[in-house]
Amino acid sequence: MSFQVLHLIGGGEIGGAEQHILNLLKNFNQQQITPHLGCLVKNSPFATLARSQGIKTTIFTMRFPLDIGPVIPLIRYCRTHKIDLIHCHGARAALLGRLTGKLLSLANLSTIHSWPEFDYTSVWKGRLARFLEQKTLPWSSGIITVSDALQITLRDKTNPSLPLRSKTIYNGIPRYDFSEHQIMRSCFRQQWGIKSTQKVIGTIGRLHPVKGQIYLAEAIKALCQVYADLHLLIIGDGPLRSELQSFLTANNISYTITGYYPAAWRALPAMDIFALPSVSEGMGLVLLEAAQAKVPIVASNTGGIPELFNHRREALLCRPADSEALAAACREILDNPDLAKMLIENAWQISKLFTIDRMVKDTTNFYLEILTNKS
Repeated sequence: MSFQVLHLIGGGEIGGAEQHILNLLKNFNQQQITPHLGCLVKNSPFATLARSQGIKTTIFTMRFPLDIGPVIPLIRYCRTHKIDLIHCHGARAALLGRLTGKLLSLANLSTIHSWPEFDYTSVWKGRLARFLEQKTLPWSSGIITVSDALQITLRDKTNPSLPLRSKTIYNGIPRYDFSEHQIMRSCFRQQWGIKSTQKVIGTIGRLHPVKGQIYLAEAIKALCQVYADLHLLIIGDGPLRSELQSFLTANNISYTITGYYPAAWRALPAMDIFALPSVSEGMGLVLLEAAQAKVPIVASNTGGIPELFNHRREALLCRPADSEALAAACREILDNPDLAKMLIENAWQISKLFTIDRMVKDTTNFYLEILTNKS
């Protein structure tokens, strides 16, 4: 028997959570789990991407953050397709999925990829998301967190009298092909006009305050006083793009911002250092991609990141929101090839542990636990 599972997500962007869902949906054992995907944003770019990869996808358009109108078509969809479980990703999806589950007496669970307060540029929107999360949590059949750090935060913020099934399931990633590393490096740099002689410090992520790119930009400004031929490469797009461009241009920093870049992992060989300067981070999936690409890593010591890598063994970890610490860590790697080589090898070994097969198996087992024991 195959259980019908509907995944719900906003789908207004393509980031780590969306990549996580794709990796799940494409790898479930169809004899156990038949996946469906629902996106909540009109003209969702994620829906377009998922459909292009053969994933059955439906749009349930939310016109504004608290719009519960889509619950009616969701109920209809669940009945028509005999959905057994709704799997929610993000605050909007949790609101609709939990309400639909309650009305239909249908099992539902949520994956917490990051903490809601940090996902919005507006403080009040973040607080509202957290408020709704707390109010609807009793309707949830279970919670998955992508790191133990999120699991601890969940417990700290949850009423201890609330019976709650929860489990940490780390993200897994495919084994990407970096066998043509030097060719990939040269081609990307030529495509974007980055000189072969430049030292490139790069990052991948949505351009949002929680990702801390402004601290990396400040670190590059300081480093440019020491290194004459430095280049900042930012892969991604988001609300802070104009602010970042203005800062980098005003400070005469050599930079490239690609905007949204499909298969962003292909850009990694062009980098001499990969930096993840997040203020808060659920797990940091992109760090595993950088480790596969054998690029030395500098990252914030926050959230689930230290669960992946140890400071000075697999990466250099810095205080969040500290541009001076970022600059110092980058400088240490640039000046010490032996350190860089050691970090690369150790991080590459760690990356091999986070497989899609393990993630899919653990997720499937959690589904079965919920579906066979709903009490």
